[in-house]
Amino acid sequence: MIETIKSFIALLIATTIVTSGGGLLSSLISINMSLNGYSTRIIGSVMACNYLGIVLGIFFCQGIVYHVGHIRAFAVFAGAVTAISLLHGLYVSPWFWAILRIGSGLSLTGIYMVIESWLNDKVEPVFRGRLLSIYMILVYFGTGGGQLLLNFNDVQGKSIFMLTGILFAVCLIPISITRAANPQQFRVPRYNLIKLFQLAPFSMVGSFAAGLINSSFYSLGPILGLEIGLPVYQVSWFMSITVWSGLLFQWPVGLLSDRLNRLTVLSAIGFLTMLVSISIAMFGASGLGILLFLTACFGVVFTIYPVAMARAQDNIKKEDIFPVSAALILFFGLGACFGPLIASTVISKTGPWGLYHFTAVCGGVLGGTAFIYRKKLSGRVEDQVPFFPMHRTSPMVGVLDPRSNPEGYSHDGKTKE
Repeated sequence: MIETIKSFIALLIATTIVTSGGGLLSSLISINMSLNGYSTRIIGSVMACNYLGIVLGIFFCQGIVYHVGHIRAFAVFAGAVTAISLLHGLYVSPWFWAILRIGSGLSLTGIYMVIESWLNDKVEPVFRGRLLSIYMILVYFGTGGGQLLLNFNDVQGKSIFMLTGILFAVCLIPISITRAANPQQFRVPRYNLIKLFQLAPFSMVGSFAAGLINSSFYSLGPILGLEIGLPVYQVSWFMSITVWSGLLFQWPVGLLSDRLNRLTVLSAIGFLTMLVSISIAMFGASGLGILLFLTACFGVVFTIYPVAMARAQDNIKKEDIFPVSAALILFFGLGACFGPLIASTVISKTGPWGLYHFTAVCGGVLGGTAFIYRKKLSGRVEDQVPFFPMHRTSPMVGVLDPRSNPEGYSHDGKTKE
C-alpha cells in the first residue's frame, strides 16, 4: 500500500492544493462582495454561477481530456482557473465575477476529472478503496483548510486573490514532474437522462437536495458570519469547522447506512439537518461557542450525497455506474445552482438566519419524502454495497469508487470481461 501511495503522491498533493485554492476562492468572493455592499441576492446569484460551470463541465471537460490527454488537459484547466482567480482582483463587478465563477466551476470540474480518472486507471482494484479514502480525506482537509487562508491578508485587497492564483499555479508542479505513467484516454459516454433517473430516482432527489443545501452554505455561510458580527478570522473557523466535521460524520453515518435501509438513513439525516438548522437559527446568536458547536453538528449535511450515491449503486448494474454517477453529479449541480438563489431570497426577507430556515425546509422535505418511500423503494440490507465517504467532485469519482466495481473497471467505463 505504501508503494501505491508513493506512486500517486503527485496527484494527492495536487488534490490538496487545488481544494485549498477552491475553498479559499469561494469564501473570499462571498466576503469580498458583502464588504463591498452588494445585496445578498446579488451575491447568491454570482455564487450560483460557479455551480452552473460545474454542470457545463460535466458535458465539456470529458471531451477535452479525451482529445488532448490527461496532463495537457490538467495544464489547460489549471492555467484557466489560475487566470480566472487573478482576474477577480482586477475589477469588482457582479456581472464580471459571475462570468468568472462559471469559468472557475468548469475548470475545477475538469481538474477533478483528470485526477480521478488518472487514479481509476492506474490503481490496482485491491487498493482502490483505501486510496479513495485518502483522496476524500485530502479533499475535505483542503477545502476546510482553504477557509483559514482568509486570514492571509486583507480580504478586500488584491494580494489575497494573488494567493489563490499561486495555489492553482503551484498545483501544476507535482503533475508536471510526476514519473507516473500517463493514463489511457477514456471514452466519452452518451447520457439518456430520463433513463438514468428511472434507474435511481430517489438517489437523484437526494443529490438534488444535497446540492441545494451544500451550495447555499458554501456560498452564503461567510455572509451570515459577517452579518451577525463575526470578524473574518472567526468566519474562517466557522466555515472550516463545518467542513471538517462533515468528514468526521462520514464514518458513523456510513456504518449505519451499511446496516440499515439507505432510505431510512437518508430520512434520519434529513430530519437531523432540519433539527440542527432550526437550532442554529434559534440559538446561534447566543454565543460563538454555541454557534461553533451547532455548526459542527450541521456537518452532517455532507453525508447526504454519499448516502444517495450508495443507494444508487445498490440497485443498478455495473455497466450503468459511470453514467449514473455523472447523472448524480448533474442533479447535485442543478440543485446547487438554485440553492444560493433561493437561500439569498429567503435571507433578504428574514435576515441572515434565513439561511438555516432554507436548509431546515430542504432537510425536512428530504427526510419526509425518504420516510414515506422507504418501504415502497426498499431493498434488502444484505444486498447493499459498502459505504464510502464520497465527495461531490466529478463523474469519474463513481468509477474510482470500489463499490461500483469489485473486479475492476476499464478506462472506457465498461466492465472488464
